[in-house]
Order: sequence, then C-alpha cells, then structure tokens
Amino acid sequence: MRATVCALVAVLLTHTVTAAANAAPEPGCASVIDSTAFTSEAELRQMNATIAGFGLRTTASPAHRRLVDWLEREVRRMPGITTRSEASKIRRWLPVTGDLASTGLLFVGHERIPIAGAIPYTKPTLSSSGELVYLRDPITAANARGKIVIRDFPAVDRGYLAEAALNKDLVDAGLAGAAGLIIAFDFPRAQVSGYYDPHTGTHYRVPGVFVGGAEAQQLKQAVGSRAHLAILAITGRATTRSVIATLPGQHKEKIVFDANTDGNTWVQENANAALLALAKYFAHQPLRCRPRTIEFVFATGHLHRPAEGTELYARKLDAQYDDGTVAFAFALEHLGTREYVRVGQELQPSGLSEVFGWFAGSPVLSTAAQNAIARHGLDRVFVLPGIDSPVPGRVPPQCSFGGLGTHFHSHLIPSMAMISGPWSLWAPSFGSQAIDFARMRAQTLAAGDTVLALANVPRDEIAGPYLAYRQARAAGAPTCSHELPPED
Repeated sequence: MRATVCALVAVLLTHTVTAAANAAPEPGCASVIDSTAFTSEAELRQMNATIAGFGLRTTASPAHRRLVDWLEREVRRMPGITTRSEASKIRRWLPVTGDLASTGLLFVGHERIPIAGAIPYTKPTLSSSGELVYLRDPITAANARGKIVIRDFPAVDRGYLAEAALNKDLVDAGLAGAAGLIIAFDFPRAQVSGYYDPHTGTHYRVPGVFVGGAEAQQLKQAVGSRAHLAILAITGRATTRSVIATLPGQHKEKIVFDANTDGNTWVQENANAALLALAKYFAHQPLRCRPRTIEFVFATGHLHRPAEGTELYARKLDAQYDDGTVAFAFALEHLGTREYVRVGQELQPSGLSEVFGWFAGSPVLSTAAQNAIARHGLDRVFVLPGIDSPVPGRVPPQCSFGGLGTHFHSHLIPSMAMISGPWSLWAPSFGSQAIDFARMRAQTLAAGDTVLALANVPRDEIAGPYLAYRQARAAGAPTCSHELPPED
C-alpha cells in the first residue's frame, strides 16, 4: 500500500507544479495586491497598539473578551462580511490584578523578594510556606515534598523552546507535593517581567513564580531558609469564543485564514492586525475577483489549549473537506519580529530580523510562498514542509508546522503557516520595539499575494499529496496526534 501512495503522491506533485505555472487571474483582476490600496505601516502599528493596549489577554479574561469584541466590530464594518461565534466552556485562570508581574508575592523570612511574575495557571494561594531548596536533579517527593523549589530556566536559544521542560517541572513539583516552585532566569527582572509560559492551559497543583537574575542569586544564597509564596489569582468556569468572519466569493469553496486572540505581548497575537488588513483589502475587491469564499478565524484558546479554537475548527474543516468546500488554510503568527540574542546576562537586539518559518504542505503552496517571498524581498525566511522529523508511513510524514498551522496540516487540510519564535514572544517588556512594522506589512502582503496567485488553481491541484494522505488515512495509515493538554 505504501508504494501505491508514494506513486500517487509523485503524480500529484508533478501535476500541481504544472498547474500553478499555468494559472492566470481573471481579466481585470489583480495577480498581486496593489500595495497602494493596502493598509499602511502606520495603520498596522496602530492596530497592533490597540491589541496590546487591552493588557494581559488571558483566555476568557475581561481584557480578552474586550479584544474579541473589538475585532468583531472592526471586521463587521467591512462590506459584505458577516460573523458568527463558536463558544467553549473552560476553567479559566484569572490574575486578580490583571498583570502577572503583580499577581504573585515571595518572601524569605520577613524580606519581600521582587518577582518577575506569577507563572500562569499555577495554584492560587494566599500563603504557601516551605524550606528553600535549589535543585538541578529531577524533582521528586524525596527532594521536594513540603519545600519551595528553585529551578533554573532551561538553557535554550529561544524562550519558547523551554515550554516542555517548564511544564514537566510544574507537573513534577505538584506530584511531589512541593510547597512552591521558583523558576530563575539569569536575565534582568525588567526584561522578563510578566513572562507568560507555559501556555498549555493546564491548571497546576503548585504555586509558582518567575524571578530575574539578581533575585535568583539572592534566593540561592538563602537556601535552607523558610520562604513564603502567594499567587493572587482565581479560577472558575467561564465562556470564551472564536469569531469566524465570512467574506463570500463566487463559490462556497473557501480559503481559511487563522490567528489566535489571547496573548500578553505586542508579538503573540499581532496576526489579528494582519487578518483585519487582509479582510479589508479583499472586501473591497469586486466579487468577480474572489472566486472563493474567504474566512477569517479569530480563534480563542491558544493560551488555554484544552479549548484550542484552531484545533476545534480544524476538526470541522477535516469533516467538510471531502465535500469539496475547503481549498486551503493559512495560519499567521508573530509577524514582523526583530531578533534578540543573549549578550552576557542580557537580551539585546542583533539588528537582524528574527528567523521566520513559512510552512507549506504541497508543491503548489510552496511555489506560491517562494514567489511571494522573492517579490517582497523578505530575508531570513525559510519555506519548509514541517519542523519535526519525518516518520515514514505516517500521513503526513511531518506533523508540526511550529504553531497554529499544525492543527490544519495534521488534519490533512492543505495548509500554509507563517510563524516566528523570538524572545519577545512571551516577554512584554520589549513592547513595540519587538516589531519591524515595515516587515510585518511586507509579510502580510506576501500572504495576500498567495491567495491571488492561487485564485484560479483548482482545489485538487492545490492539495497535491494531501489527497493521497487522506486516502491512506481512510485505509488505516497512522496519522498525527490531535490530543490536547489536560485542563487539570
């Protein structure tokens, strides 16, 4: 069977490249976006400032709800666009101060130690006490029960790469019966104030805080002393929603753009500004220049992944795909980012753009991406079929697109995804300086150009190997996991 699938993939790959080369726009319709008619750099910056201005947008928090309401109002002002909501019930975690940096308290003896912030989803408590212990070894009941554990932030090149290790330490500390967990950065507290990770949305059994480098040294010198932790947060059932904005085309077959709405920095969910810009542009094009319907999904739950809105929507597209109503999906994240690198014990700008991944799951999608990248002169962008190691016999062989795009791709929806992972992703201290808005605009234009480039390419030709993948899955081939993190 594997040989049959591979042969079918080879035929499809050859055919899709030819089809993409021969596609042409309808007479009088643009083949690329007219940049003079597109949202300006200044307007993108202002939209990004508005998004960040809502404050800490934890899932289902008042700030997050206000942001989602604002996004819906903005997109509904555009001609021809209608919206609907898809709601999820969650057990939210809500800092009572609305700010992670002031959500936790830490004392050694009677001395208050400044913290960088509470670790999200750690156990709310007014007081948890224990002996300070600094551990490099795995956290167990034998070395951590009843104690407040100091743990170094993992030695990684980019902060987002630490999530799995941080999650493990929090779970291990809870299972071990630790009184608390302190994650120690070696960067200045001001740079990591309000840091938000892990973003699994799992409620942990242990209170926890981040501290900066100077405070970490102070705590390590106080090992053996008694410490006290407080996490000023509440939990409870709440409703959150994704907004799906639909711009009708000549046909019901649709293209789906996707971004998440919950976040804490200028970077995390700035693709919402890009989606608004794209929606505005396409809404003002004649209907004859929109062969396909376009959906803009403003998805909830990326910071509460048991209710990951993108995954829930990808499941629906998967069920619809064989009906012929879905062309492809395109997830956008973390646009226009600048690179920050370690210099000594600080993070400093390198003067370069952050490395950027543009994932594409078929040759036609890859060709469209490469053409758009070249047209807009985007540097440090890599077009990739996935970020994980291929697994022979699995469909698809590579599951991960590095972020939201993974949900569509792993459900065998023809997919593209843009994403970067800078240090500023979870650290709000970098503010607007984290983003090059000219680059963000160029990336957004490039994303829009791919829609125009593929406007008249048939759906099956866009899909390429995905068709064989879906046939193989139906025949029993292994596929990617769609398991979401547990809420508790």
